[in-house]
Amino acid sequence: MRATLILFAISAAFGQDTSRVFQLHHIDGEKDQYEFATLVRTIAEIPNVYADAPQKTLSVRGTASQIAIAEFLFTELDRQTVPDSVTQEYKVANNADDVVHLFFLPNTATVQDLQEVATTVRTIAEIRRVYAYSTLKALALRGTADQIAAAAFIVQELNQPATAKKADSRIYQMTDTGNHGETALRVFYLPYTSTVQQFQEVATLVRTIAEIRRVFTYNATKALVVRGTADQLAAAAWMVQELGKPVDPATLASQPYTMDDPHGEGIIRVFYVKDVPSVAAFQQVATQIRTATQIRRVFTYNATMAMAVRGTAAQLAMVDQMLQDRARQVAAK
Repeated sequence: MRATLILFAISAAFGQDTSRVFQLHHIDGEKDQYEFATLVRTIAEIPNVYADAPQKTLSVRGTASQIAIAEFLFTELDRQTVPDSVTQEYKVANNADDVVHLFFLPNTATVQDLQEVATTVRTIAEIRRVYAYSTLKALALRGTADQIAAAAFIVQELNQPATAKKADSRIYQMTDTGNHGETALRVFYLPYTSTVQQFQEVATLVRTIAEIRRVFTYNATKALVVRGTADQLAAAAWMVQELGKPVDPATLASQPYTMDDPHGEGIIRVFYVKDVPSVAAFQQVATQIRTATQIRRVFTYNATMAMAVRGTAAQLAMVDQMLQDRARQVAAK
């Protein structure tokens, strides 16, 4: 150990790369060893990482800082089992806002579930270096303290047992100010969507009507992860709640909801088209309304024949009139 520290000190002083060979004890099999090598290469940003499967070794060459990160990853991941609640963190030397963090997600049932969480964390928290290590159901991340804290919030929400009673999360506020106010995070649960297709329809509707760039889905628990402005998250919450209500036969439309919009196109309303014989006919009605009113944001949820529309007061009045006229024509037949 002393010799290793001296070697690090010398290399740091002269700006030279050093080499290190790690003997793997619990990372077995060629596939797992190459996966671990890719993880180290990605998180530590070391181009020179080589796995020798027959010898069960990992060779790395880089700066003292890079090798220190590789050693942290090796120490924490070359293990047989992982306690359910363990998370580990390493702060890169001489940079307090460069953090490497490991999360363990025992409640992800499949590799696909783990990859969905990784994609959600990468995109919502805008973390470039995210790697899903399927062998231990682990996520390795490297980013700023603000990004890692946001990732921890997301992981805590998504890594719940299947039997846990889930409720919409609180609003989490990131501190980064460089995203046009899009710093609020929230996780919504949609148990009323009975299929993945229905779940994805609601996600698309919310993303498009509220114009939220970062909306991602976790199919295992029907969790909708949203990041945007406070106004966008409030609109998303309203739509998620509205679409989850039992549809009263007497209800033809929701009350209007208004977002901030510099062009006056911030009024949202959900209409229920109840006199259509099929989904194809429902979609045809939506197309007719979109064309006649020239409203850009008309999206549908087929399970309840709900049509969410966002536009000006005049445009929504026109939609209302068209649907009332149609209902009278159908009733007269």
